[in-house]
Amino acid sequence: MSLSKINSAMKEKIVYIIIVMAAAALLYLLPGPVFGYESKGKRDPFIPLVGQDKGSRPGGLEGIVSIDDVLIEGIAIGPSGKNIAILNGEMVKENDKFGLVEIRKISRKTVELSIEGKVHTLSLQEEKGIKVGE
Repeated sequence: MSLSKINSAMKEKIVYIIIVMAAAALLYLLPGPVFGYESKGKRDPFIPLVGQDKGSRPGGLEGIVSIDDVLIEGIAIGPSGKNIAILNGEMVKENDKFGLVEIRKISRKTVELSIEGKVHTLSLQEEKGIKVGE
């Protein structure tokens, strides 16, 4: 083989490698498929229920001074009557005290609490959709 044939073959391989690398770089830079969730009126399952941004509400229950500072996020009913609720991202049970807040009673859909001795009842918002277990 002559030197010119080897150089020609090497040149072809180098050009081929450059083309493949350029194509790979272009494929890498192209946007991939965009996935989305169409809620169709239902809650987005990818957004957490607990720990969401609550706007101007203080985190936890220690800094609460009025009923407007309290967000009820959920209620769990225990078989032995030991119910818990999630308020401002914290699990609470009856007779718990946090600063000015005292949890008085937790029922299936409401939480009764007092703030500086004034009694308030918060109701759990029902989401529209399929109810499991009813």
